[in-house]
Amino acid sequence: MKKALSMFLFAATFLTASAAFAQSPNYDAGPVWRVTYYSIKPGQGDAFWKDFRENFKPIYDEFKKTGLITDYKAFTNPVTDHPHDWDIAVAVMYPNWAALDELDAKGASIATKHYGTREAMIEAGKKRADLREVIASHLAREVTPK
Repeated sequence: MKKALSMFLFAATFLTASAAFAQSPNYDAGPVWRVTYYSIKPGQGDAFWKDFRENFKPIYDEFKKTGLITDYKAFTNPVTDHPHDWDIAVAVMYPNWAALDELDAKGASIATKHYGTREAMIEAGKKRADLREVIASHLAREVTPK
């Protein structure tokens, strides 16, 4: 009985501590964003946007319908700081950190369905290297200051 009570108290303390640790007195945690920054290769702007409209947009829209992502946005950079600066950023909003884990398993089947086969999906990914270069990809937690 003592052992069971000890285990219960340990579990209760652990769960309470992890919940307290996750909260901040400074802000409320919101969704998680992945922002990927691209440098478009010379003369490939129209091809990039065509690929975005025909492939990324329908896949992201399907991700939203199934709840894998909450939203997505695209941004353009009107001012470059250096020759290898980013031109376009694509931000994808996930409801929480756990949604990132689900995306690999569930998202792959949606993307494969869009392209028809896994091989076609891989080939499309290879062709994107001719259109753009990934400058950076960052994860950020949206917060609301208290």
